[in-house]
Amino acid sequence: MEKNTLVAVILCVIVISAGYFVQAIFFPVEEPQVVQQEKTEPAPVEAAPAEADATVEVQVNTPPDTGSYQDVSVETDVFSAVLTTKGGAVKSIKLKNHAEKDGQNLDMIYRKESQMNAFELYFGDINSQPLSGNFAVNKYTQGKDIVVEFKKDVNLTVGSGNSVPVEIKKTYIFKPDEYMIELSIEFTSKTGKAINFNSNGYAYSLGFGPQIGPQFTKLDNREDFRHYVSLNGNKKKKATKLTKSDMTKAVEGRNIWSAISGKYFAIIGITDATEYVTTFSQLPVSGQENASRMFFSRPIVKSTNFIDTFKFYIGPKSSKELRRYDSADTNGFSMTKMELDRVLDSGAILGWLQAILKWLLVSFHKLIPNYGVAIILLTIVVKIVLYPLTKKSFESSAKMSALSPKMKEIQDKYKNNPQKLNAELAALYKREGVSPLSGCFPILLQMPIFFALYGLLNSFFELRGAGFLEPWIPDLSQPDSIWNFAPTSVLFIGSDIRLLPILMAVSQIISSKLMQPAGSSGGSSQQQSQMKMMTYAMPVIFLFVLYDVSSGLLLYWTMTNILSIGQQLYINHRQKVKAKAKA
Repeated sequence: MEKNTLVAVILCVIVISAGYFVQAIFFPVEEPQVVQQEKTEPAPVEAAPAEADATVEVQVNTPPDTGSYQDVSVETDVFSAVLTTKGGAVKSIKLKNHAEKDGQNLDMIYRKESQMNAFELYFGDINSQPLSGNFAVNKYTQGKDIVVEFKKDVNLTVGSGNSVPVEIKKTYIFKPDEYMIELSIEFTSKTGKAINFNSNGYAYSLGFGPQIGPQFTKLDNREDFRHYVSLNGNKKKKATKLTKSDMTKAVEGRNIWSAISGKYFAIIGITDATEYVTTFSQLPVSGQENASRMFFSRPIVKSTNFIDTFKFYIGPKSSKELRRYDSADTNGFSMTKMELDRVLDSGAILGWLQAILKWLLVSFHKLIPNYGVAIILLTIVVKIVLYPLTKKSFESSAKMSALSPKMKEIQDKYKNNPQKLNAELAALYKREGVSPLSGCFPILLQMPIFFALYGLLNSFFELRGAGFLEPWIPDLSQPDSIWNFAPTSVLFIGSDIRLLPILMAVSQIISSKLMQPAGSSGGSSQQQSQMKMMTYAMPVIFLFVLYDVSSGLLLYWTMTNILSIGQQLYINHRQKVKAKAKA
């Protein structure tokens, strides 16, 4: 095989290999955009300019803080929640229909040792201390809804020292079968006089933290991740990137919703018409190094009474659940056109192709309700569609292999004259109607499908908990395991022997050997060693690099190799038949 051809083929393999990881690392979500924010009507309260002496300090009045806080349990069809009178906040929201790896209900408020609760109030900006006093509580039903109402009287020291009693009320509404809850926050001056609510430039901030579930061992953009996404008033999706050097970022302007998004679950905060400042933060909190928090800071307001209403989707990144809020008749809050499904992860470039493949996968699942079978059927369809390219690639490689003797003759003849060598090889390619890269181009054309499938199968929610050939593969979103020998751990493979990666590597070796055209073994010893490296070393590298990826992705790849073996056997047979016919 001519050296340039071999280099081209090696580059193809490297590009395809790198592409799988480039897609996950560089194109997980849409890139941040600078957008024109939509001008909105002011909130139905009187805005007040910031004043130098208009500060607010919270002093506990009644009821007194005894340190004995009360838990309040809420049970719906989908939630098992625990609220607390400490700050009128939420300690736990477990999803009844989704489990952690240990089989327990998944808690969307992942706290570890942290004492922080979700939906705490901060007077001022996000750096203020949360209002953690003891609230009075009243739990009742309203039709089918469950309402939990927290109240507390506090003294606000305003301006030069005037103390004004204010009632704070936080009201949570839970619907029977929805992952959406409503939270309203109301401030009322008990003297009837307007108060300039201004502490460090804000009336208050509402925070969610310290982290969203499920539990995780690492956030590596493959096993799990935390992305920060918002949809602004112009319906443009914006991704906010946080780094170790910049762990807190504020998103100015009117956002329809803002979200902390994990691989399979998300919390999405939906605000009213007020133009809040949304802040995302990864700053560690006490007892929790990995934190993902979201804050909504309310602008200064002067009023005797005002009420703000938030809604929070807390649940799976399932298209079925997210799209309920695009039509008023499919959700209990009469919400429309919220486009919550845009929180789903898709490649910035290949999102359209990923959507097509997802539609096919879901359609096959409707036909046969098993996602393992659906992945196999999808793989068959992809191979059928790509068969002309596969055939073209093999034929091009066969033509190049047939020219090896002539190429070797030219190389020997002009080995001391590189310019003449290249000119003669180019003339040979032109006479024979071949190109050294002709076998590579069909493979390159397949890369978009590989990228899109990687993105789809690596984060498709419906694969979570979906089994195939159980007990071998109980969860297509997790790696398979046929033997766990913990606590012992081995380099590269950890504590599990996994069958799917081994099948993938073996099938890839067989496929690579079959794809070598007849006559390709006649090259130099150096070329033969390079060919063996591509045939054996690359699958072994893939074995260890992809050892811990999801079973769904490896099932697709393994089936692709198996189908490629079948296709190649057929193509080889056809080539032999044609050769005999010519003879």
